Amino acid sequence: MDLNELKNLVRTGQFGAITLDTSIFHAQGLRLESGLFKQLEQFRDSSTRLILSEVVREETLSHLIEKTRDAQKEIEKSLKQAKEYWQVENQKIEDIKEIVFSGREAQEIAFERFNQFVKFTSLEIVEAQNYVMVGELIQKYFKARPPFSETGKKKNEFPDAIALMSLETWANENQTKVIVVTSDNDWKNFCKSSERLIAIDDFAGALGLFQLPNADDICRDLSERYEKGELEDVKEAISNALEDKMGELEIYPEASSAYIYEQDSTEVIFNGFEFKLFEPPNLIFRPVNFDNDGLVVEAKLGVDVNIECSFSFSVYDSIDKDDVPMGSGSANIQTNLDVDILVSFIGDLDKIGAEVEVDDVEIEITAPDVIDFGEISPDWMDEDYDY
Repeated sequence: MDLNELKNLVRTGQFGAITLDTSIFHAQGLRLESGLFKQLEQFRDSSTRLILSEVVREETLSHLIEKTRDAQKEIEKSLKQAKEYWQVENQKIEDIKEIVFSGREAQEIAFERFNQFVKFTSLEIVEAQNYVMVGELIQKYFKARPPFSETGKKKNEFPDAIALMSLETWANENQTKVIVVTSDNDWKNFCKSSERLIAIDDFAGALGLFQLPNADDICRDLSERYEKGELEDVKEAISNALEDKMGELEIYPEASSAYIYEQDSTEVIFNGFEFKLFEPPNLIFRPVNFDNDGLVVEAKLGVDVNIECSFSFSVYDSIDKDDVPMGSGSANIQTNLDVDILVSFIGDLDKIGAEVEVDDVEIEITAPDVIDFGEISPDWMDEDYDY
């Protein structure tokens, strides 16, 4: 079922709830306070209910705690190195730890963040014990019905089965269909056989289903005006946000060399961007949140960048059993990054063609983990010598 079909069903009142699975929390980097997760706050005062399986809650909390602990370990590792190499006094190290951690544990921070997420979105937790019949669960397991597969370690699929069965029972009791945002194939397969649960892997597209019809009209108008060159301030705001974001990218170079090499520094230089069309409706903007205060739209970009990386080179001396420096060099590569953005507009949005302003631009860059720079060598190898 495509987005337009789903949108028609949503507007006729057939869908009373939306839910997410753990794969979506992973894909969004567990950033509960920003991006598309922040847009879930639109359901707080809505007739559409935001629900979450107890299983997904526990999995998400587990990952949040793990990531928070990892961040703490990295900070403590850096402070240890600062103490050794920068000769920072012990008391200053302890003061920094107190400022950053305030004596709190990772679990406490993770629970606090998730509870705030629940509060601001009015999220409802679907408890498994209230909605899952053990007998039905066992039957699905032994008959290999979705989400259980006929082969593989079916016991690993029990959390999915519990989550999906509880959501389906909740939907049946509330006599409504539920939009299930997921990229998990087991969840998708289960939803195919369900009359109540409809899977979609497009998070922003799922939010767009619940917007008023005039949000589509405004996005069409803004898209057409931009294509005509009438919204230069929008282009400028996005360009400025992209340029600021470049310094945050972590690029890991990969190269071939006759020498041992180490990365010294990497710089990402922003050259420009182009919008990608949503097909359908062949527009550059689509709504994810629309109310009296403003309009938040999603857009997808192709961003042209230059990545410059400097290297230091060495060779291994088998006699002294040490690395001998062989100078330095640099490499440059031009590439295109896929970027998702959320643009917040404010203005007289009730009128098509009215003046609007960009209030905020949020950027999510899908940067490749590794960039191949090809063959590299010290700069002196490129010099011309007269003999």
